[in-house]
Parts: sequence; structure tokens; C-alpha cells
Amino acid sequence: MARIFLVDDSAAARAILRSALEGDGHRVEEFASAGEASEAVPTRYPDLIVTDLWMPGLSGVQFCRLLRSEPETAQIPVFLVTASEDRRSRFWAHHAGATAYFNKGDTERLLRSIQERALTRESAHTIPPPVDHRDGVAERISHLLDTLLLDSTVTAQARALAHFAEDPRSLFVALADLASSLVPYRWMALRISGQERLYLHSHPDLAQATVNEMQEALGTLAASERRKSSVALLYTFTDDRPLAQTRAPSPTLHEIRFGSQIVGTLAISFPIRGVDREDQRLLSLLADELGGVLRMSMLVAEAQRLAATDTLTSLTNRRGLASEYAHCQQRSGAVSLLLLDIDHFKKVNDELGHEAGDAILQSVARVLGVLARATDVVARWGGEEFVVLLPGTSEAGARVAAERVRRAIAEHPFEVPGAASLQKTASIGLASVSEAKDIELDELVARADKAMYLAKSRGRNRVEVG
Repeated sequence: MARIFLVDDSAAARAILRSALEGDGHRVEEFASAGEASEAVPTRYPDLIVTDLWMPGLSGVQFCRLLRSEPETAQIPVFLVTASEDRRSRFWAHHAGATAYFNKGDTERLLRSIQERALTRESAHTIPPPVDHRDGVAERISHLLDTLLLDSTVTAQARALAHFAEDPRSLFVALADLASSLVPYRWMALRISGQERLYLHSHPDLAQATVNEMQEALGTLAASERRKSSVALLYTFTDDRPLAQTRAPSPTLHEIRFGSQIVGTLAISFPIRGVDREDQRLLSLLADELGGVLRMSMLVAEAQRLAATDTLTSLTNRRGLASEYAHCQQRSGAVSLLLLDIDHFKKVNDELGHEAGDAILQSVARVLGVLARATDVVARWGGEEFVVLLPGTSEAGARVAAERVRRAIAEHPFEVPGAASLQKTASIGLASVSEAKDIELDELVARADKAMYLAKSRGRNRVEVG
């Protein structure tokens, strides 16, 4: 039957269990301490270990944890037995990796479980070659404790990234700082599900090469998503480690999950020499812990999007427009703004009802969305007023855009509930500035507003410049 190591500091307890085990046909080898058993396991490799939970020196829980930490012994079933009824002991045994947990008085259930385990292992079980452990038990335990301490520190540092959930860029900077302090890599990239920007940490000397490699590695992006995605390059390498100038093997991809949901992808390219097992283990641990952090970042981004979105038209609202204009000021350069008002809109609400008015507003939003460039921002300013922000556009270019908008609205057939299609027009005010940083949004809107009212006074369905 099974070759069993029986570990207990009590000779009487060992005698009772050995008699029961040998009575069932098992071969039993006794040990008075977990330390002795630990020295014997790598060379005599049992089918199963039955050990007391609490013993002087190395406890059964520590023994189990040590076995699980070493690949050669990680799969050996460990049955922990104890006279204690303490719930915390059962909890601790389970999280140490014990196969099963028994009270010492429940010998019959213990024997039945061993019998079942022996039958299931009999056909598939192969004994690995003996392992020459040059380190003693104390050194192996010390190494295990160091590993667990490192893991807990990495875990804590990864979870602390949640402090940056409101700012994905800052989150990635902190992640790159943590990851590069743990393992050497050529570049590291992060994609957060549902967010357009891809984040890349690379050395400046490898910039273009790493961008190309990253886009290949994250090739699961649809073509349409790649077109709208932008890459945030973060050149923050400050150490003097050598960089591989030639292309490295395929990057390692880690799916980042929160429960069953994929919340991101971490891609890492290692130097030509590759990566060792410990590096891979730490990166897997880091990716596992990122799940909750990225999920939080996604929730914050969604809350921010909803707070900056007009519920009727799904366009950016005033709050969102202010944020976009702040980006224009950071980049500097020319910017123009169109403020348009639907002509005679109140008449629609009065005669056809607010449902018809809402349908027209939604249609105008769709027309503006089709006309807008990827860099433009279309917003609902309030009521029947819309704003189109044109970054990097001078007055001359804005005039062309404004006329295109005016004409598209005038030619568009508006379908409304309870009526035939309607024709509507818009009066548009335009304001431009050569340097966005020289003017605040409210002042630019005020100039466009004056121009829009001038267009109204001059007959509507026209563009005026303020």
C-alpha cells in the first residue's frame, strides 16, 4: 500500500497510529521530530506524511509549509493531526497547504482518507530522484521565511498602488518603479481594460523598437482600438545595467484578473539572457495583486467619465470640457472654440413636446460627432447649446469647420416622434486664441457666446467671429 512517514514527538501517539496504519497494510517510518523527517523526505520520498500539528522545534504547520515551498516535495500529501479543537489551528493548517486535518481521536476517518488517497495515487505516482540538500533544515526554513517576507512586501507594495487609482499614469510610474527594482527588463507595458492609453516603460535609446515590440505583443487589440489608442512613454531608467540592443525573445504576457474578469494585460520584454524562475514567480505575484488595483482604477475612470458626460446626448459636459481645455493649456498652441445654439428650439418644445426636443438634441450630437476630428472635443454646454473645442486650430481653420457644422445641421432631416421630419438650423459663434495658456475657458466661451448672439441678431443660421 502506501509508504508513510509518521511524525509525532509523542512515542505513545506514534505507537497507536503506527499499529493502526500497519494494520491497514501500509509501510510506516517513524520520526520523533519534523526536523528529522524533513531531512529524510528528499532522499526517501514517502507517498504520504502524517504529522502532529504542534511539536517542539519545527511544528507540523511549518513542516508542511517547508514541503510546499520546494518543488521536489510540493505534491506530497500531508495529513495534520492534533488533539486541539481550536478553529484557528484548522485555519492555519489549511493555509499552510495541508491535504487534510484530523483530530487524534478520529483514527477511523484518518485511515479511510489515507486508503482513498493511496488508491488514487497508486497508478500515477512516480518517485522523483533523490535531492541532495546541502543546506540543513534551519537554512531551508530561513530561506523560506525570507521568501515569504519578500512576497508579503511585494504584495503590500503592489496593493499600495491603489493610492494612484485616480491617475493611471501615476499608477504606472509607481508600478514601473516597483517592477524595475525587482527584475531586469528591456521594457514593460500595461494595458488597462476599457482605457485607450497604453503605458510603456523603456529606455530612450530603445524607444522606437520597444514601441513596435509592444504593439506586436499586445496584438490582441482590435485594429479600430489600436487606431484610437495612444502610447504614454515613460523614460525613467536611471541605473547603469546593460541594455540588449538586439531584439529579445518574445515578451512575457500576464493577464491581470479580478475574479473572472480580465482587467488588464502586463507585457514584459526581458534581456537576451532570459529570465530565471524567481523573476517569473515575482512577476506572477505582482500581476496577481494588480487585479484589485486595476479594477479600482477602472471604477474611478468610469465614475469620472459619468461625472463628465451629459446623460441625454452622451457628449462631454461642462466639467469634462474644462478638463479637456486644461490639457490644451498644458500642450500650449492655438485653440478655437465653436458655440452653437439651435435656432427656434423653444418652439419645438412648446408645439411638439420635450420628447421631440430631446430627439433633436440627440441628432445634433450625432451630427457633431461625425464631423469632429479625433482631437476635437464635442460637448453639450446646456439647453440647446453645444460647444466644439478645436485644439491646434487657428481662426482660419475654425471658420471652415464652423461652416461645415452649420451646413450639416441645416441639411440634416431631423426625425421626431409624432411629426414628419423637421429642418433645423444653428447659429454659431467662434472664438480663437494663438496660445491656449493665455486665456481661460470661461473667457473663450464668453467671446464665442457674444459672437453667437450676433449671429442670431443678423438672421440666424450663420457663423460670426468674436
